[in-house]
Amino acid sequence: MGKRAARNKLVALTTAAVLLLAVTACSGEQPAAEPPVDPNPVEEGVQEPVQPAEPNPEEGKKQEPVKPGDPEESQSTETKQGTGTYVGQIDNHSVEIETEDGPTAFRLGDHMNEAIAGLQGNEEVAFEYFEEPVEGDEGLKQLILTKITVRQSGSGSDSDTSQLPATKEVELELEGMKETKTAKLASGNGYSLYIFDIFSFDAKTGKLTMNVDPDYYVEITKLPSDYNGDMLKQEAEKELAEVGKVLEAKENERNQALKNAPVYMIARGEQLTREYIVAEIDGQGFIFRVNIPHREPTEGFVPHAFASLATIVNQ
Repeated sequence: MGKRAARNKLVALTTAAVLLLAVTACSGEQPAAEPPVDPNPVEEGVQEPVQPAEPNPEEGKKQEPVKPGDPEESQSTETKQGTGTYVGQIDNHSVEIETEDGPTAFRLGDHMNEAIAGLQGNEEVAFEYFEEPVEGDEGLKQLILTKITVRQSGSGSDSDTSQLPATKEVELELEGMKETKTAKLASGNGYSLYIFDIFSFDAKTGKLTMNVDPDYYVEITKLPSDYNGDMLKQEAEKELAEVGKVLEAKENERNQALKNAPVYMIARGEQLTREYIVAEIDGQGFIFRVNIPHREPTEGFVPHAFASLATIVNQ
């Protein structure tokens, strides 16, 4: 009896378990799915770092003021031109030019000291300049000289000295010894030459004069392209006849600087020697009338004068 009761109880428990599984299967309930994992989790209370913005190279850049001569400044200045008579330097920074408006002062621009170094005064010139307001008073204008050229009389052309150096080392022979001395640029009528400090040069007359004794001089004349050498030789004979007997210079009587001159005439008197020379320089003909008194300065005058003549540049 007792064994049967126990078996019945086991059967009842087994049946109840099977029923429970069947009910669960029929209901279709599934376990809740877990949320996806964030690959870049952020912890609570922690802020992500902020990337700084890339700096702008233009920001904070100091603006430099425009200086005279800068491209921006150059665009705002108008170059003007004029002609007149060069009077001379007022001081180390300015010159005076006689224009159609009267005597006018110009401040020297960059490198203009070299350009005016060869000017003696009274040259007819063409020039370029621009106007610059005077600081503190915009109603006043300062004239800045940027270029100057010597005008060739009668031709309307200009000879530009700005391309030649203001000074030059020139070789000459003194008392049988070769020396090198500094000579200064000077401008004549359609030519330039370098002169030593013992000379003065008049651009209008083309006369190179010794300072210590003005009776020592060379008169320079630029010839037309169609000059006639034979006619000039006849003219030389007439001019020199008043000094003494006129002779054509022999090779040993010619200065080496002009030894190949087609016309080289000499007349010697008791107190004076005069020479009439026609020479070709850079394809251009020149007459040199050389006056040499028989006095003490002769020894220095001749080598210096001919060394200067050898530096002539046709323009």
